[in-house]
Parts: sequence; structure tokens; C-alpha cells
Amino acid sequence: MKTINQPIVGTTAVENSTVRYLNQYRCPYCQTEWEDVWDCACNDRCPDCNKEIEPYESALIEGESVETELPDEKPASANVTAAAVNRLFVVSYEIDYVHRVSVGITADSPEAAQQIAEQAFNDATIWDDTANVPLLSDEYLESGDESLAWECVAVEQWPEPDHSVRQLKKEQAAMQVCRGLVEAYQQGETNGGSIDWENLDQLIPLALQALGKPVLEIPS
Repeated sequence: MKTINQPIVGTTAVENSTVRYLNQYRCPYCQTEWEDVWDCACNDRCPDCNKEIEPYESALIEGESVETELPDEKPASANVTAAAVNRLFVVSYEIDYVHRVSVGITADSPEAAQQIAEQAFNDATIWDDTANVPLLSDEYLESGDESLAWECVAVEQWPEPDHSVRQLKKEQAAMQVCRGLVEAYQQGETNGGSIDWENLDQLIPLALQALGKPVLEIPS
């Protein structure tokens, strides 16, 4: 890891401002670290590889101008008293996956079986899970080539969860409904065959969530 004492740049922009930020940068491409003073928590160019990098930490400096505290052409001081400024980020990662699907095929040879499966794939019926072509597995497996890639983006506010998260919450709600129904019927057997409606009523909001429908108020 290389650390560079970067001379102060952009002094014209910050000399006349009493609000300044000491930004800390770390280049993920060449591992160079540096710090710089700007009038905002802005991106900077890596002095080694010229990649545009976001600051991993930005501290607000209060006091006199940069010209007084940090003279031009001198490294930014690491001893400047500063208060951390928290911002919102969307942090994502990507991993390469292999989509593996297995189906059952009845045929007189491997070639014929593969031909039937390929035709079902082309017809978009391979996932129909029929008696003649049962779906045996449908899973995503990590490729194993260590292709993990991270991305961090500063945002004004977090976006709404996308369809993948909404679908996950629907599936979780559906599983809760299934467990609740089983528990309600088991409790009913224990009570001599009588099921408490309250045990079922509390499952209705979850069932509506699983179906993507608005939750209704159940009268007490």
C-alpha cells in the first residue's frame, strides 16, 4: 500500500470559504492513499493511476481559511481537529453465478433426451414441472472464480427496495402463513378439534403481503 502526501489543490475554491473538508482517499486499483482539502466531500483523482475515487472519510474543518491554517503547496495536516460527517451510501457487490437446471426426461438415448430438453428450453416450458418433464433442480451456484466486485455510491437518500427484495419478502410472508396454519391446526387438534379464529386472523395480513395486496383491517 502506497501513501502519498498530496499537496493542497483547488486552493482558489476553498480559500474564500470557512467551510472545508479534509477528505481521505484510498484507491482500490493501486492501493495508494492520500488526503486533500476541498470545500465539499467530493471525488478526487488518484495521484498514481489517475482514477476518480470517492473519499472513504470526510471530516468537516471549522476555523480560518485554508490559506491561514494550511499554506499552499504543503501536505494536509493529519492533526487537524475535525468532526466526522456521516453520509448515505448504497454499497453493492456482484458475484458470478452458474444457473443450473435439471429435469427428468424419458428417451431411448442421451442424445434424444438432450434434444427433448433443448426443445423444452427453446419453448420456455422446461420450468413447467410436468409429469413427463419433472423439474428436479433449479439453483444458482457461485462460479468459484473469486469474481467478487464491490461498488459504493454516495446518495442523497436510499432508493426503495427493488422487485427482488419485494419478492423475497413475499416468499418469507408465505412461509410464515404456512407455519401459522400448521400450528393453528395442531393447536386445534389439542383442543379437541376446535380452531381459534384469532390464530387464523393474525395470518391474514401476512397472506395479503405474500400476494402483494394491501393489508386490510380485521374488525375485532
